[in-house]
Amino acid sequence: MEGERSEYSAALDGPGTVAFVLWAGYHTAFMRFSRREFLKLAAQAGIAAPFVLQASGCAVLRHDTFDDETALSLGYVTGDTTSHGAVVWLRAQPGSAVWIEYAKDPALAASASTPPASVSAESDYTAHITLRGLEPGTVYYYRAVVAGKKHGPIARFKTAPRPDDAALVKFCFSGDTRESYKPFTIMDAIGSMQPDFFVHLGDTIYADRGGTASRLEEFWAKYRANRDDAASRRLCSQTTFYVMWDDHEVRDNYDPKSPLAPVGQRAFLDYWPVRRDSADATRIYRSFRWGKALELFLLDNRQYRDRKHGSMLGAKQKDWLLDSIASSTATFKVIATSVPMYGGGDDRWDGFPSERKEIFRWIRTHNITGVTFIAADLHFASAAQVSKHPPTKEIVVGPMAAPLNSLGIGYSTGMDFFSNKAFNYGMITVDPKSTPARMLVELRDDANGLLYKTEIAAAY
Repeated sequence: MEGERSEYSAALDGPGTVAFVLWAGYHTAFMRFSRREFLKLAAQAGIAAPFVLQASGCAVLRHDTFDDETALSLGYVTGDTTSHGAVVWLRAQPGSAVWIEYAKDPALAASASTPPASVSAESDYTAHITLRGLEPGTVYYYRAVVAGKKHGPIARFKTAPRPDDAALVKFCFSGDTRESYKPFTIMDAIGSMQPDFFVHLGDTIYADRGGTASRLEEFWAKYRANRDDAASRRLCSQTTFYVMWDDHEVRDNYDPKSPLAPVGQRAFLDYWPVRRDSADATRIYRSFRWGKALELFLLDNRQYRDRKHGSMLGAKQKDWLLDSIASSTATFKVIATSVPMYGGGDDRWDGFPSERKEIFRWIRTHNITGVTFIAADLHFASAAQVSKHPPTKEIVVGPMAAPLNSLGIGYSTGMDFFSNKAFNYGMITVDPKSTPARMLVELRDDANGLLYKTEIAAAY
């Protein structure tokens, strides 16, 4: 476009947002505002001081503010919780020393404290603080404290029960949260169910939408923008999170050899409470035991892909998965895969049929019972049998806040259930004391309306 004249236009871009397009000479950038912000900006004759425009075209809110009284920003997230520990994510003012106070009573009257941790620009002033020596199956309350400041708000989480504990376990799961679809009101619906934990199945940000992130600072800004959502922060303060990445943390359907892959992965690890493997800094495949009821297996469906050898998981992760589900004594083995086992084309498991067949063959030949798959990515909710021998179900959920798949009806043939009409999530409840052992699966919309319910037996 010729000339130096700047022009502005606006268009709807998701619920409650306006896509604001700036043309300045030959440079084009896209900004997303709430309607209130857009009207305010228009009234100020185009002043865009609160925003950061990068040469890459990524224009996102900074969300850099820290509370004057607490020196904290964006709340907390507790994750990768076990029966004896948890990881707390937080963000604090530059130069801060920050620690966690925690106790079993809501008032924190007799709290323990972690050693102080420092924050630095290298991780966007975030910190991961590990809580150790916790009691199994126990609700803990905690808060962050920055030296010289007022203590932060109190949050809570629950530790996993011991492997031999026949405790009832309830958890929720979904995926796909895109900034332009804020507010993420579905998070309040999930929180109202009081789950023991929540599994985010990937696309935790959309680095390639609403301005494309290309530098680490821009990826960080995407996480800040999503975390600056009141409903998300409320859910994060109420339960523990297990999180995995999919493709939009980097680029749509990205190749693992993409030079942006390590940048997007680093930002993900900076902004989520994932336990680090000292021998493999970017490993995110892992498992968590929750009593007799279940063991949760989280896969990495992105960074180890090898098209030449037909592998999505890579040899090391595949061996880990097969050995782990074979040795698990949990009643149910829930395998979280960011992409579905069936449907969606070559970027999903359909593109790796030999490895998929090997997984099902392993389950059959080793007589492994209680296996269920959960997935997101396709932007619709569904339930289907993905293996007859042994009979194995897959529950697909999402999106929580992203475009619904209007074309997805083509995948619905042969499914037990299909819906692409509402934002949604899944909830699984397992009572190991029930006879015979069964898993209750519910799919709910963003107003907690029941879309589908079924029971899955552990034995076959």
